[in-house]
Formats: sequence, structure tokens, C-alpha cells
Amino acid sequence: MMAGGSWGEYLSLLDTLGEKLEELTGLERTKALAVGQSDLEGLEECMKREQVMSLSLRGLDQKREKLLAELGLTGVPLRELAAHAPDDVRAEVRAAVEKLRGKYELFQSASNVARNTLECNLHAIEKLQKAHEIQPEERSIRQSDFRA
Repeated sequence: MMAGGSWGEYLSLLDTLGEKLEELTGLERTKALAVGQSDLEGLEECMKREQVMSLSLRGLDQKREKLLAELGLTGVPLRELAAHAPDDVRAEVRAAVEKLRGKYELFQSASNVARNTLECNLHAIEKLQKAHEIQPEERSIRQSDFRA
């Protein structure tokens, strides 16, 4: 990276965020597969990894806020960051922002697939549970009829 000082640190942070988003995207895809295959252990492992990544992302977000404050850009949204960058790093900032936004869009897509797959399977599980709740009553009626 050519940018120096806080801008260089901020661009490095955006790269790190992009890497985390790629990890999360892969994790969401793995989660969707686990749900589709009724792999509860795999799903549980994905959820544990998500919790760990969530903590990591919180730390990165705190660092991001600190760097924005150092740059005098507290509250400036990511999409407007390049407009506030010095001329010598503006193109680099614009490219880094676009790269991160693209990775975020991929993550959102994978996350939606995983969520929809999970919701569909939860509905199927609920139906099975309701059917299972009815069966024991029917069994007890049948058993009492048989005994009579």
C-alpha cells in the first residue's frame, strides 16, 4: 500500500475486513450445506465459529472507529470515504472500498441462502414435531382399543 499514516492503517483494516467477510461467506455456505444435509454437528460447529468471528469483527469495528476518529472522519459512511481522502490516496481508497463492498454483497447473498435454508428446514422440523405429537395420542387410543 502506498498510503501512509492513518490512511495506510485504515486501508489495511479494510483488507482485513475483506478477509473476514470471505471467511464468513465460506462459513455461511458451509452452514447452508450442513442444514441441507441435516448435519446438526456441522451446523453447531458453524455457529461456534460464527461466535468467534463475531468477537473478532467487534474488535475490528472498534479499531475502525478509532482510525476514523484519527482521520477526522467520525460518522462518515464507507461509500463516502473516498470523497474525504487526500488526492494521493483517493484512487486506492475508492478501490479498497469497492472491493470490500463486493465481498460484503457476496457475504449477504450466502447469508440469505443459509438463512432461507435454515428457515425451510425449521418449518419441516416443526411439521414433523406436530405430527409426532399427534401420534402418541393415537397410539394410546389404539393400544387401549387393542387391550379391550
